[in-house]
Amino acid sequence: MRGFFLVRLQDGYLFQHLSGACMKRLLCFFLATYVGASPAMWITVTRNEVATVYLDSASIIRTGSIRRVWVVYDLAKPDTAGQQSVKSNFEYDCAESKFKSLSSTSHPNKMGTGPVLKDIEIPAEWRPVSQDNISRQLFAFACAW
Repeated sequence: MRGFFLVRLQDGYLFQHLSGACMKRLLCFFLATYVGASPAMWITVTRNEVATVYLDSASIIRTGSIRRVWVVYDLAKPDTAGQQSVKSNFEYDCAESKFKSLSSTSHPNKMGTGPVLKDIEIPAEWRPVSQDNISRQLFAFACAW
């Protein structure tokens, strides 16, 4: 089976003949790109005078009692190092009430955008979920999915 690739020129159309195998590869590429790209759905978890904390509900990965989530801490104003936000990837064990940080980076813009200013060193081991308000709310949101 043969397909055609259409290119619009200023004064008409140019059809470039493509083989079936090439057309299948092109179709697979576009499908993989479209399927793999899911837009973030940031949910406000909590807000105070220092920061607003968001969780990306579209990126939650569920494996048994484990949840992997992306979280953004948006500072109300940049700190002295120019950091406006911190983007972190956490893993929660909902059955054991513990978590571990997988990665964390700081950024000059809100919502974890802009170049990475700093890779933040994080402990890799499982730790109990802290009893502070933000930690408990993040844990509850992640485990509710």
